[in-house]
Amino acid sequence: MAGEGRSNAISPRAMFWLRVDSPLGRTMCRHHGSPIPTAEFCMRILVLTDYGTLDGGAEVIVLGLREALRARGHVVHVFTSSAGADVGDSFADTRCFGTKTALRTPLQSLNFSAARTLRRVLEEFRPDVIHVNLYLTQLSPLILREFGEIPAVYYAQWYRAICPLGTRRLPSGETCQKRAGTVCVGSGCLPSWDWPFMWFQMQLDQAWGNRFSRVAAISHAVARRLKQFGAAHLVNPAVIYPGTPVVSPRTDMASDPVVLAAGRMVPDKGFDILIRAFAKIARSQPRAQLILLGDGPQLSSLRELSQQLGMSDRVEFRGRRSHAETQHTIRSAWVVCMPSLWEEPLGMMSVESQMQGVAVLASSTGGLPETLADNETGAVVPPGDVAALSKTLETLLGDRERTWNLGMRGHQRARELFGLDVAAVRFESFFHQAIENRG
Repeated sequence: MAGEGRSNAISPRAMFWLRVDSPLGRTMCRHHGSPIPTAEFCMRILVLTDYGTLDGGAEVIVLGLREALRARGHVVHVFTSSAGADVGDSFADTRCFGTKTALRTPLQSLNFSAARTLRRVLEEFRPDVIHVNLYLTQLSPLILREFGEIPAVYYAQWYRAICPLGTRRLPSGETCQKRAGTVCVGSGCLPSWDWPFMWFQMQLDQAWGNRFSRVAAISHAVARRLKQFGAAHLVNPAVIYPGTPVVSPRTDMASDPVVLAAGRMVPDKGFDILIRAFAKIARSQPRAQLILLGDGPQLSSLRELSQQLGMSDRVEFRGRRSHAETQHTIRSAWVVCMPSLWEEPLGMMSVESQMQGVAVLASSTGGLPETLADNETGAVVPPGDVAALSKTLETLLGDRERTWNLGMRGHQRARELFGLDVAAVRFESFFHQAIENRG
């Protein structure tokens, strides 16, 4: 049986966790044929998330967690929608219907394909716990109804559960300080024809939110907002930092200063602020270069801005890159900059950069300050402050040794707080608590 080689005194709860007799993914609690002694009990974990391609930080987190949990001996099955699957290879084990077309708006409220397919997976896989990552942009709250008495946890990686846009950022650029409702239409965040679908989704989510045994947030910043604006099931979240694979820190820096920023080219990311700040230090740092990775609706205007500031030969737009290519580019940078204007839920780019041994310069907004230690592994500046960003950037690029040391200390901090194995243990404990709470 699955518990062979363990103590003969197996409790009923242990037997529950060690069950492996489903038709879907029938396996013993082993990894590549060898027992994994790191986990006290083997669990069957069903992970639900909207997307199964590596298009963003949330998907990178899910894939890393799946591999870490499997390495600890657990049986993990990932369920996603098919949305965006044509962009890249999906890492999902099972997919339901999903779309990024205009049909997504009603689908967010009622995805019958997700509910129907999930019902089958639950019957076949028979999970001990359900880990819900993202579900409000594809899978819909309809999936919550299928959980029954199976323990389920929700991991809030952004503000979507309390904001239809997921950003809490008003068209004016200010942070919204009101609970979601008709104000979303009055403020111009949502068109009137989208509002009925979003209202219906919120009603379903609040009605079935009690299906979650536990709720966790990706950062203290997200946890505070859930407590402030969330429905009853969201107001007492735990905080669990995600993990990233532990790698060796880089062994050298580029000979000339390189500043790197990556992400979707949208106003919320503050790339225009970064270009303006970089232009201010162009004379004092004549050999410095700014590299921007990513694409999006603001790309052309950012190119025009760099031309207007006379930075065309100093600012390089490399377009969208794979996650692996981005990680490789990070290692050559002196500083990775995250000049975000919105309340970033956390900032995996900051975490991954420090793991590589690179200093990070970030806005003091949302969860970003939680990812680094100011003046020890990097620096934080007020969001949207061109002068402060420029001054700090000039200091970092003007002191190679200090910037190197910031990166090395960042690597050590990232290993301790954000190592993938560390995160896996935290989630493992969280799953155990959810199972015990559900009884």
